[in-house]
This record gives sequence, C-alpha cells and structure tokens, in this order.
Amino acid sequence: MATICITGRLPRDCEQKKTQQGTPIALFSVPYDIGYGDNKQTVWAQCAMFGTRAEKVAPYLTKGTLVQITGVPQPDAYLKDGKAKSALKVNVDQLELHGGGQDRPVVDNAPATSDGWDDGGDSIPF
Repeated sequence: MATICITGRLPRDCEQKKTQQGTPIALFSVPYDIGYGDNKQTVWAQCAMFGTRAEKVAPYLTKGTLVQITGVPQPDAYLKDGKAKSALKVNVDQLELHGGGQDRPVVDNAPATSDGWDDGGDSIPF
C-alpha cells in the first residue's frame, strides 16, 4: 500500500463531523506546491482523520498551523461544469503539528515540572 507525506499550512480551521455510526471525523486541506518558477502549481490534499484521535486533535488544527501528514492517498476524478477534474484525498494515519496556528485552546491538565516540561501524564490531547 502506498503512503504519502505532505507538509503545509492549513488555510482554514478543520471541520468536525461524525459518521452515521457516530465516529468522529476531522476534515481539513493541506496545500503543497509542485514544480518551480513559472511552472509552480499549488495542489490541495483533502485530508480526513477518523476516531478519537481526530476528535482530540481537531481543536489544534487551526488556520495557519504548519502540519505534516502521512497517510494513504486516494485519487478522485470527477466532472465539474463538463470538465474533468481531479483531487487528492488522504486518509491520515500520522499527523505532526509544527505550530503557527491561531487561537489554540490552552491545555493545562497537569502542572509543569520545575524544568518547564510536562510531567508526561495524560495531559497530551492526542
């Protein structure tokens, strides 16, 4: 099975939904560039993350956040206004947050140790 790794800044906050069975879904797009110079083109990966991890990480997926995703690509071809279009959909297996977002919630479930690091408890939300 092929995997893809993409790094980019989120253009907007993620959207939270649930399947008919009640499974949480986090939906977001990650733009990335291909080519260079006059041939440079921005491509959008439409990403979906499922389950409890999606529910817990969604508040951190805010506009401007730099993320790196790894997952299974699923090319999608469709017609729009009579023209053939394509999109890249990715079922996200791994997600790394690299910061830069806005209005993130503060997670303060446990006091920090004297060296400023978290005590390693369950305060990490994902």
